[in-house]
Amino acid sequence: MVSKLLAQGFPVLLVGSVGTGKSSTAINVLESLDSTKYSLLLINMSAQTTSNNVQDTIESRTEKRTKGVYVPIGGKTMVCFMDDFNMPAKEVYGSQPPLELIRQWIDYGFWYDRLKQWRTQIKQMLLMSAMGPAGGGRQVISPRTLSRFNVINMTFPSEATIQHIFGSMLAQHLFDFSEEIKQLGKTVTLATIDLYKIVIAKMLPTPAKIHYLFNLRDISKIFQVI
Repeated sequence: MVSKLLAQGFPVLLVGSVGTGKSSTAINVLESLDSTKYSLLLINMSAQTTSNNVQDTIESRTEKRTKGVYVPIGGKTMVCFMDDFNMPAKEVYGSQPPLELIRQWIDYGFWYDRLKQWRTQIKQMLLMSAMGPAGGGRQVISPRTLSRFNVINMTFPSEATIQHIFGSMLAQHLFDFSEEIKQLGKTVTLATIDLYKIVIAKMLPTPAKIHYLFNLRDISKIFQVI
């Protein structure tokens, strides 16, 4: 779906909690692109990211075609992936300047040269972004900006899905073992999931322990060790 939207020139925004596969989905899409036709630009947003940073980063990967018109170097189509899209801090009036800059480009195809005050048009650029839910430094972005994207919600898989994924991985690993050992695969999988549910219920994040955030990556680490 993401690939089809990008191919038609539509901006895409992947939304979901940590561990739901936003970054891996984006990486898979980017790796599937033809390198002779597309160039890639990764921008990791943070609370300190400014509109100047975003504008300078994108313009540094373009070259002048005609007056006021810039295209990606080499004449390729540039895919700009912005991770942690809602991290930039809000200014005094409640807006996020880097996001407003991107919204302006989506609407009009240009922004302004900060020294000469003339329009700078950026051509042949596709946008893909990812962000988590608001909280923990992440902001609630403007509905006006959000409306410019095709939003895809990445949900946490159901318990049955998790059992199937990791149970299959463990069953493959135990394929050459005796039947007695093979039967332990399901027990280990269920025990791991039960332990995960207990941990996320009891070990909640606090101001003193903000690192208490658990997701599928923690489950996968157990099975990688096995």
